[in-house]
Amino acid sequence: MTVRSPSEKLMIVLRRFYGRLSLVSLAVLAACSTPVAPPPPPTPPPPLVETVRPRPPMGAVENMSIPEIQDGKYLTPNRKVTSNTALWHVRMALNVAALSCRSPGDLARLQYNRLLHVHGPILTQANEAVDRNYKVAYGAAGFGARERLNTTVYNFFSLPPVMKSFCPVAEAVGAKLLAMPSSALLDYAPTALAELEKPFQDFYAAYADYLRRLAEWQSRFGGTVTVWAVPSPLPPPPVPPGEAPRQGFAPSVTSAIQQNLPPPPDAAPAAQPARPPAAAPTQPATSGPKLMVQPLPTNTE
Repeated sequence: MTVRSPSEKLMIVLRRFYGRLSLVSLAVLAACSTPVAPPPPPTPPPPLVETVRPRPPMGAVENMSIPEIQDGKYLTPNRKVTSNTALWHVRMALNVAALSCRSPGDLARLQYNRLLHVHGPILTQANEAVDRNYKVAYGAAGFGARERLNTTVYNFFSLPPVMKSFCPVAEAVGAKLLAMPSSALLDYAPTALAELEKPFQDFYAAYADYLRRLAEWQSRFGGTVTVWAVPSPLPPPPVPPGEAPRQGFAPSVTSAIQQNLPPPPDAAPAAQPARPPAAAPTQPATSGPKLMVQPLPTNTE
């Protein structure tokens, strides 16, 4: 066994210490010399989505006028109608459906023809009642006033964008009318008319929403696009006259004024009777209280 002196032992210890220190130093230097990893690339921006200009609903045309709202609903020629007028408007709506709706077997057309056959008498009575209403309200001008409203009603139910949603409703209403007795038609007519009108009310609401979205789109991108003006609302349709009694009133234009109905455009204003000129006062008017003239007492003696 080799015996080392204390100095040799110290040298061995120092040699081992510096050897280990060299290994640590090399590791530290290696770590310092490693290049720093580059930062991750920036997140790419989202893809550019082309802004789409709002389009009218149901294939309708642009810049279309719609009615104004009154009492929560859009004004239509079916407002303020009597039961007879409502039934006649229902008949006109189903007539439009018979001519315009194309379903398997032409259901709307078959229903309409069957309706005229089954409920012919009550429809005739309703037509006569509506005629009487116009004669009482407008006199000799009643025929023209009714024809104008009929044209408005036919045009209302013939609005092309609504036909797709109107036809199923018309067929459903036609089936209900054929399933009930004629005596129940007048009571059901206002409800049937509201059901037939609902697709058009929904369309007007959708078009109003389209106009709102279009205005918002124009406010954001109007500098680079052609800005369309908001269309003016449709004028209010004529209001049909109220129910007239079977006998009594003489037809005249003045009766329309009494019912707060505007006379038709082609009706001449009623002649006013001539009145004598007012007499000029001969004494100045007094502002004091007027005396009541009491009857003279009778002599009972």
